[in-house]
Amino acid sequence: MAPAPTVQDAAPVAVAVPSKATNKGSFVHPTDILPSGWPTATDLSGGAQPRRFEGTIYDVMVRGTIPKELHGTFYRIMPDYAEAPTYYKGGELNAPIDGDGTVAAFRFKDGNVDYRQRFVETDRFKVERRARKSMYGLYRNPYTHHPCVRQTVDSTANTNVVMHAGRFLAMKENGNAYELDPHTLKTLGYNPFKLPSKTMTAHPKQDAVTGNLVGFGYEAKGLATKDVYYFEVDTQGNIVHDLWLEAPWCAFIHDCALTPNYLVLMLWPFEADIERMKAGGHHWAYDYDKPITWITIPRGAKSKDEVKYWYWKNGMPIHTAAGYEDEKGRIIIDSSLVHGNAFPFFPPDSEEQRKRQEADGTPIAQFVRWTIDPSKDPNERLPDPEVVLDTPSEFPQIDNRFMGKEYSSAFINVFMPDRSDTGKNVFQGLNGLCHYRRKEGTADFYYAGDNCLIQEPVFSPRSKDAPEGDGFVLAIVDRLDANRSEVVIIDTRDFTKAVAAVQLPFAIRSGIHGQWIQGNTIPDFDTRGLVDLPKEEHWAPPEASAYDPNM
Repeated sequence: MAPAPTVQDAAPVAVAVPSKATNKGSFVHPTDILPSGWPTATDLSGGAQPRRFEGTIYDVMVRGTIPKELHGTFYRIMPDYAEAPTYYKGGELNAPIDGDGTVAAFRFKDGNVDYRQRFVETDRFKVERRARKSMYGLYRNPYTHHPCVRQTVDSTANTNVVMHAGRFLAMKENGNAYELDPHTLKTLGYNPFKLPSKTMTAHPKQDAVTGNLVGFGYEAKGLATKDVYYFEVDTQGNIVHDLWLEAPWCAFIHDCALTPNYLVLMLWPFEADIERMKAGGHHWAYDYDKPITWITIPRGAKSKDEVKYWYWKNGMPIHTAAGYEDEKGRIIIDSSLVHGNAFPFFPPDSEEQRKRQEADGTPIAQFVRWTIDPSKDPNERLPDPEVVLDTPSEFPQIDNRFMGKEYSSAFINVFMPDRSDTGKNVFQGLNGLCHYRRKEGTADFYYAGDNCLIQEPVFSPRSKDAPEGDGFVLAIVDRLDANRSEVVIIDTRDFTKAVAAVQLPFAIRSGIHGQWIQGNTIPDFDTRGLVDLPKEEHWAPPEASAYDPNM
């Protein structure tokens, strides 16, 4: 089996400065030897180098034909440091998930595509932009920040986006959401739904039946607290359900699953510790002795006594595709699963566990199905999950018209070992997509191409009433061969090939998550664009033209 992926690039490590003495026979340009002021790390070099681009492109070049049914915006959000992250220990301990949030927007309308990219102007971004230097240290550790910024919200808003109640949000789980203008991407404000929690997940779910935005915040009352806040916000932006509860320890709670009757949280086996942070260490430390833990919260619950806790072995269920309840009332959840620490940049505290992490190497990763029976004793370990795809799999997405209901189609990033030239790929990331049909038990695959990686897919239905999974999948391909990025569009009726590609003239950073948002849910979609047209008053007078109609 191919080696398993990690969700982010590897931990920053020192690498040798290029010189004429290395790689005999290859040429290193003299300017590439000069110091840049940026840390030398794997997540800041090669295809992961900082891009720091803001701007627009009107009418991006398209190969093939854009399906006429695509009428909306494909948003991606990426971690991309705006300033060299050198404030604490020169950046040698920075985590790849902590770059400044920058949003890329591809507007599809009438067969054309426009593009805009802009940083989310978080408090952290504004502080460092004005200082022209890094002021923040380790991820979620204010004790390593400059003393004058320790009380600012240090969220980089770099993980996911959502449109709800007419508001477009950029999110990261160590703070509340920032609101953006969906057209200009201008930052408009912080915590638009006035959640009482200090944090909000980057993975809220929109219930396809009620329309509610359902989510949670953890470390909800402050740094390293066990407090968790569950909420539901209706289509008008009002909080209609909420509940405070506690996690069994201060765990990393990244994603969740939604069913008609439950919100289910997934706890990863990391633990936050204030004393470690005060000593200059990481917010998180992986713990091989802790189990994957699930929290089932009955939707609309009035008391934390209604909440149950379940556990399995050690590992990381990174992201969910979706959840539903079967005819027996059991909760079924499909997710990615890494059998070990997928975030090696947050290592264990103990030397013994660090040696175990080193010995384990890259852990196995799969796409699996979990079953939780709410009627059973939560003190019993959950049954082993069913393996659905026995290959590195991540970033599953569904047809969001079925969120919270029983679903079939899932679109998943995967690693495909076979090259088009009959050779074999060496694992360096996810290079394909899978359309998995749960009810049929079938899977179709799309290969991004040799020397290419492909990012998280999103789905747009062919029409409002189209059958589940009938439509188009969009994903950004990193063309490592050409040092640029493109959006491929795949018709699910023939998942093996792209019908069109939107080709940027440059590469953008690998994103974390994104969403396809239909035009009819974006305010003023038909009257406003991503790119402003030239103003009429700037015409030169006709007599200035070299053309004489009388000649």
